[in-house]
Amino acid sequence: MMAGRLHRLLHDERNVDLLMELQYNFQLGPDPIGDAARAAGLSPEAAVERLRSLAKSGILKRIGFYYNYRAQGKKAALIAFAAGDNYKVLADIFRGDPDVTHNYLRDHPEYNVWIVMKRPTREELLRDADEAAKKAGVDRWIALFSKKTYKLSVKYDLISGVSRSGRYWRVVENPPRAEELGVDPRLPKLVRVLHLNLNPYKSVAERLSMSVDEVLDAVNLLLSKGVLMDPGAALDGHRAGFLENSMVVMEPGELGEEGTCAKAAELPYSTHVVLRESYPPGAWRHVCYFMAHAVNRDLINEIVDEAKAYCRPRDVMAIFSLEDLKPGYVR
Repeated sequence: MMAGRLHRLLHDERNVDLLMELQYNFQLGPDPIGDAARAAGLSPEAAVERLRSLAKSGILKRIGFYYNYRAQGKKAALIAFAAGDNYKVLADIFRGDPDVTHNYLRDHPEYNVWIVMKRPTREELLRDADEAAKKAGVDRWIALFSKKTYKLSVKYDLISGVSRSGRYWRVVENPPRAEELGVDPRLPKLVRVLHLNLNPYKSVAERLSMSVDEVLDAVNLLLSKGVLMDPGAALDGHRAGFLENSMVVMEPGELGEEGTCAKAAELPYSTHVVLRESYPPGAWRHVCYFMAHAVNRDLINEIVDEAKAYCRPRDVMAIFSLEDLKPGYVR
């Protein structure tokens, strides 16, 4: 059952049903909000009003699609800084950077600031991380590059109180660019955040001088090729009552790097699964990474125990979030 500290809007079962439909059963048709409304026993018009209230409260961040950074020609790294008390200086440096998509204070005994940075090249990533560290007076940091992404689907099960990935969780490692598929490169950017109405693709179609059917054909093509991913409602986990999130990092054991990560991707509760390589080389042994979210820490500890049994790592650490240093960012 959900913890009692959830926002009052989520004490309304119809809101829960609506958000669950939009997270886990998002329909790839012209009226996904209406489809979800009917499944939740609501009129489409009432559903729109509810969603606007949920967005105003900050629980609903967007309805739309994740735009795969690899299809934008970018590289990504998880960068950990031994920032100590200087973590607020780093937060200020990265606050306005649109390609720093996560920035968390975490409870690792040495590396307490963890960001996800995207840049066109590895060299730019390393240069910008080093410059930020110097500005903040930080003398130790490591970069964990994405070697292979096995899974990405950030969904919150509002019934069980734990993260649970959706059905579109598989990741295409080398997706094409939209223009290589004959799709206007503006389209994947425009469908990241859809309007909260009963014809959410209409404004995209008008902007691109296309019909709604043509937009939907392009969306389905981009989704099949891995340019777009993880469609549906994206929630602010903390505002939805998921007060704990943890990076679960594993040192691969008998299954090897790929086997350990493949097993982690099969766990229903993992929302990201990434095999990483460290810079400097060998600086970090726990190269298989996944995220878990829950309404309390006990549930995450249960997930970690399950991962130990299922993935059989040599070692595992749960590194908990203490503070979101870039709150409200729409990823």
